[in-house]
Amino acid sequence: MKKMKSNTDFDVAIIGVGPAGMSAAIYLLRAGVSCALFEKEAPGGNLNKTYRIENYPGYTDKEGTVLAFRMYSQIEELGANLKVEEVKNVLKKDEVFEVITDNNKYLVNYVLIASGRTPRKLKAINADKYESKGISYCAICDGALYKNKDVIIIGGGNSAMETASYLSDIAQNVYVLNRSNNLRADKKEIDDVRKNDNVKVMYNVTAEEIIGDDKKITGVKLNTGEIIKTDGVFVCIGHDANDDYYQSLSLKTNEKGIVVNDNMETNISCVYACGDAIDKSLYQVITATSEGAIAASSIINDKKSRN
Repeated sequence: MKKMKSNTDFDVAIIGVGPAGMSAAIYLLRAGVSCALFEKEAPGGNLNKTYRIENYPGYTDKEGTVLAFRMYSQIEELGANLKVEEVKNVLKKDEVFEVITDNNKYLVNYVLIASGRTPRKLKAINADKYESKGISYCAICDGALYKNKDVIIIGGGNSAMETASYLSDIAQNVYVLNRSNNLRADKKEIDDVRKNDNVKVMYNVTAEEIIGDDKKITGVKLNTGEIIKTDGVFVCIGHDANDDYYQSLSLKTNEKGIVVNDNMETNISCVYACGDAIDKSLYQVITATSEGAIAASSIINDKKSRN
């Protein structure tokens, strides 16, 4: 096994500063492994867009933004080196990796991909046309714009139910469009939604066309032909991996994300992945933090074996 090169900028590049990336940073920094964390937005990832968290042990404040702040405060105290830069490409150069951002280039010995996923786009007529004109993928970000107005939520999982509960306190009427006969969300999330008289769940329907006046949304045409008048549409239909920047590495992937082993190793030596970026069965904060810890420990052990 070859020794690591010492003329790099950092030992590890952590790409993505959500729960997985921050968990990995805690372990790496405590072990004295130099690392840089790359994030184009605010630290926290999708935690910053999560209204309520009720299944993370020991955390009872519920707000996702608060948990994100606490996680980042912890790695900041450990001396985290945050680079507010978007990673555009990662290249294998001899025995090291070159991380190319919108501003700089960095050489590292290890790459840890923790960049998560982005909301899946709505495939309906005129959906692209009305993005930022009434179509939103983040209720926390845009919900306040619809005070006492009518909104539609597309989806039937936990995210859709959480969004419905959140918007029920803001909007006048909330319509949930579910494509099947049953909601996929947890029972508690469904029960919370059903407590709100201004939330109506519609089954076996899909959004076929977004209707508007070019400036804003005015309604949604369903597959049944019915048109529901609305001021806004919140899309909660799943996520896709943020994979554009690592295509040059030829990582093994599938429709859910990067394929890793139990040590969070990819098919490329010294490249690891964790959190929502990988193929797994449960996409939750608790699994992301666990995977970040495993990935960091694997890197630490590999680094020791090369010294």
